[in-house]
Amino acid sequence: MADIQPLAAIRYPQSEQTPLISPPYDVLSAADKQHLLAQNPHNIVAVDLPHVPPKNAGPVAAYEQAAKTLEAWIQQGVLQRDAAAALYPYQQTYTYDGKTYHRRGLFCRVRLEEFGPQGTIHPHEQTFSGPKEDRLMLMRATNANISPVFGLYDDAANVVTGKLFAAVANTAPVATAKLPSQDGKSQVTSELWKVTDPQVIASVQNLMREKHLYIADGHHRYGTCLNYRAEITAKHGASLPRDHGANFTLFVLIAMQDPGLIVLPTHRVAANLAGFSIDSFLQAAAGNLERVSDELSGNDMDNLEKRLPEFGLHAMGIYDPKTDRVVVVRPVDADPLGKFSNDPALAGKSGPWRQLDVAILQHLIFDRIVAPAFAQGQAMQWAFPHVAHEVREMCQSGQYQAGFVLQSTPLESVRQLCNANELMPQKSTFFYPKLATGMVINSLS
Repeated sequence: MADIQPLAAIRYPQSEQTPLISPPYDVLSAADKQHLLAQNPHNIVAVDLPHVPPKNAGPVAAYEQAAKTLEAWIQQGVLQRDAAAALYPYQQTYTYDGKTYHRRGLFCRVRLEEFGPQGTIHPHEQTFSGPKEDRLMLMRATNANISPVFGLYDDAANVVTGKLFAAVANTAPVATAKLPSQDGKSQVTSELWKVTDPQVIASVQNLMREKHLYIADGHHRYGTCLNYRAEITAKHGASLPRDHGANFTLFVLIAMQDPGLIVLPTHRVAANLAGFSIDSFLQAAAGNLERVSDELSGNDMDNLEKRLPEFGLHAMGIYDPKTDRVVVVRPVDADPLGKFSNDPALAGKSGPWRQLDVAILQHLIFDRIVAPAFAQGQAMQWAFPHVAHEVREMCQSGQYQAGFVLQSTPLESVRQLCNANELMPQKSTFFYPKLATGMVINSLS
């Protein structure tokens, strides 16, 4: 069962927190960190991003300094612990493609579970090892969850969020902040409330008890918490008390059916290719892919991203920066990966997994078309832009020789594969917008 618990959060006491919070650590550069600290030296990045880039562990001293900063801020009152345990309703208001959305969820603690077929907490994609090392170093030093895991659950009628937000109706949020959207063209407003009523908390816990949780974002953070719990258990010399802080981690939970929840694609750009062009690609892809559009200008990239579903299932854009043109292709076969069943990388993969656009891109287009024709024995390298115009910009920088524009992964596919304990390839989804960091901190002490 999913065991969610209230927490006495460590928080900034101000109601207006724009200069104090930040985007998640893993989307920030060193320049971003300095910009945030220039706005306010008490910005949470001073704690949450001790080492840049956080793809691997940094020096021990960096994490020790982050812990000292956190402790000093608590001693000075920069951060304060709430007097009573609470659930924290959380709303993000944002605009995408001209439409305003309100995404609602809650901050809470969730009891950790190991992943497995009998569990109720499920990952949805593969992860990298380096970021886990960075997060574990930070967690050891601070004994805290500075940023949350983003989790989803099934609630067709949105009963849970309905109950929580009814409890705070007509009350002002305890904290509000604005952060730039991912593309920098708008703002995302985060609002936080606090629910301490034992009856409301118990009702929400009962509603959540039979639900499964699906990790949308924060796989590295969750895996780090499992490793941290194992370390604390080993030091303890026996099973931890059931209510020990290391048995829990900080989540934001949002219903899959929340009207403000959207999933955007994660595109690809590829490097270490020679002689790539649209014509040569189509020639190499003959028999596996068919062309379904005329050549389009790179200026049409953002519009193409929105139009891709019109071209059919698995349609994706192929971009050539030398000519600044893009063409749409789709697989010839209904089961594009089914004929490669002898490939060990595809052994045991289910039909729904083989229908993922990101799986088709990797195992059909990259492995069987692009690499043999253009990599010339070199290892291909990828990057993962979130918006289509970034594909064009990154390729035209000269670092990448080809771009691939994808459709978004349906939420139903996420749920279906999670329940089957199948992991999607890395960077399969982009849950937009990112959660704010710094509004709620969970102490593990």
